[in-house]
Amino acid sequence: MPFSTGELVAAFALGTAVYVLFFNRGEHHLHPERYLIAFGAAVSATIALLHFHHHLPIFEVLRITINLSLSFLAGLYSSVLFYRQFLHPLNKFPGPFGTRISALFLSVKFSKADSSRQYLQLHKKYGDFVRTGSSDLSIVHPKAVQAIYGPGTACTKGDAYDVTHPVVSLHSFRDRQLHDNRRRIWSAAFGDTALRGYEKRIRKYRDMLMATFAASEGKPVNVVQWFNNYSFDIVGDLAFGQSFDMLKKDELHWSVRLLAEGFEPLAYGLPTWVFRLGQVIPGATKDWFRFLDFCRERMLTRMQNTPDIPDITSTLLAPLEGKKVSKEDLNLLVGDSQLMMAAGGDTTATTLSSIIYELCLHPEQIDTLRELVAPYMTDPSGDVLNEKISHIEHLNGVIYEALRLHPPVPGIIQRKTPPEGIWIDDIHVPGNMFVFCPQYVLGRSEAIYEKPEEFIPERWYSRPELVKEKSAFAPFLAGTYGCIGRPLAMMNLRSTLARLLTTFDIKFAEGEDGSTFDGKSTNHFLWVPGDLYISFTKRV
Repeated sequence: MPFSTGELVAAFALGTAVYVLFFNRGEHHLHPERYLIAFGAAVSATIALLHFHHHLPIFEVLRITINLSLSFLAGLYSSVLFYRQFLHPLNKFPGPFGTRISALFLSVKFSKADSSRQYLQLHKKYGDFVRTGSSDLSIVHPKAVQAIYGPGTACTKGDAYDVTHPVVSLHSFRDRQLHDNRRRIWSAAFGDTALRGYEKRIRKYRDMLMATFAASEGKPVNVVQWFNNYSFDIVGDLAFGQSFDMLKKDELHWSVRLLAEGFEPLAYGLPTWVFRLGQVIPGATKDWFRFLDFCRERMLTRMQNTPDIPDITSTLLAPLEGKKVSKEDLNLLVGDSQLMMAAGGDTTATTLSSIIYELCLHPEQIDTLRELVAPYMTDPSGDVLNEKISHIEHLNGVIYEALRLHPPVPGIIQRKTPPEGIWIDDIHVPGNMFVFCPQYVLGRSEAIYEKPEEFIPERWYSRPELVKEKSAFAPFLAGTYGCIGRPLAMMNLRSTLARLLTTFDIKFAEGEDGSTFDGKSTNHFLWVPGDLYISFTKRV
């Protein structure tokens, strides 16, 4: 059987056709291994056909097959490169040259897990719209948050939310109707009655935290570590009916460590298909699945026990009462428990650390807050109900400023534009593109805030002129997909802060200047601050 240039041209043309007619349409991230298997099967079939049907020597068969495979791949990838370089609808937007080809270009640059700071530099160089991948756009225009995340947006969740499929949660539902149905169930978990119950459950952990700080007697305390212990003990209680005992043991529970390690690869902004492919490689993601197995085991145990004071899971289990729990139901409960740990543990802990960091940099704020909350601290326990202090504007302003400068999710919160695209002011963003607004960059934008680098709590109530575009502030997001746990987070932040300030004199520990806290922070989707050593001295 003669082998000619015609076969190579045909293989090249087939590769081109596969990209133009298939890979350039729709989404293909869920099962990347299938394409590798299909390619391998085609190669094997070619070898078998040439060797057994045409009786060619095996070395000749391998030579022909390799040449045909390379020609096919050349057609496929040259089409990819040509389209992305010359025809892609995002070509009008500026950005590093390599991002036209692939998001992997920035993944390499994010090797130090410092994507938030790198996004800031990219926007300083290229402006409000920066192309960060072949179909990815980072946007910090003042009107972008409202257009992409706000109420009524036509944008949907991007493919990044499919990373853990088929384990899903309220957070990962991409289908709007499925999300809305699940959110209706969740909403009862954050009503006033439920929150009052959570306050009772949380108080014992706050007591333990205060006792730990009191026992330090002014010696350096790494608050990043202790707020982490505190937040995850609370989440364990509200999600599974039992804490992780991290406050008691002063050590990271192994499941919390696995959760943190599971988030580490997100630091590099890798495409979703890379994570999906990793899940089918034996052993590559065993720790992540071990963490999910832990969530499953804890959830099954919780389902056998009804707490005296309802927890969040009480609300999630209510629709299943009297029903046989299906595999899909259990997967959803496991996904939601993982969501509670990630969204409720890390974010509250880092925000508490950020607030203390800023207050130690601005000690006059401590005096102001203490004076404002003191009249409400009348309970003999030293604690205070959220409803008594939730109206204090300066307290809320301090929390908002810490969230503005140190957002718990500082980088990519992905959305997908509708087929017709969206308009942001007078800029049209094409359809079916992945867009995001990095909160870390937005919080430092002079187009959105006056004096953006300064810590000014008054900007949120008495000096509104310092906020040029209020809709751009969205640490909890906004609209349909906004954080449903915001009332719980704010309740805990207010009450914990009020008790800390009225119980202790607080300052940087000896030798601490706060530089490590932000300077050695990293971004693994969730923000991970550096250590912060604080001195707590009991007030008389």
